[in-house]
Amino acid sequence: MSRSQLQILVQLAKIDGVVSQDEIDLIRQVGKANGLTEEDIATAFDETHEVGNLADLTDDEKYEYMYRVVQLMKIDGRLYKEEITYCAKMASKMGYNEDVLYHLITKIYSDPHVSADKDALKKKVQKYLIKD
Repeated sequence: MSRSQLQILVQLAKIDGVVSQDEIDLIRQVGKANGLTEEDIATAFDETHEVGNLADLTDDEKYEYMYRVVQLMKIDGRLYKEEITYCAKMASKMGYNEDVLYHLITKIYSDPHVSADKDALKKKVQKYLIKD
């Protein structure tokens, strides 16, 4: 994961006008798990980056992104129209049919323990990738 990719999560966290501590903690956790330093993560909150070509990500990376952005939307317990619109655009840029977002939201919001069945969810989500 690059800093610009982490920026997608930061932009989503900022979209409702308030970045909660839970959102910050999740973004830090994701950044650290992907080899970014504390400085890289802090910089992502301070800078605005142009989102790169998300279509170049591997299918696994695309899934992880979609999973993380929906998880981040869930963290404050509320869904905002702006968040959904932003995530739908990200899904489209990654090559997903935008319906993938609603599938993920339904699964992740309804099952707080979805991480236990993350591989099965991944197989279902990959069906939403639009193949040329």
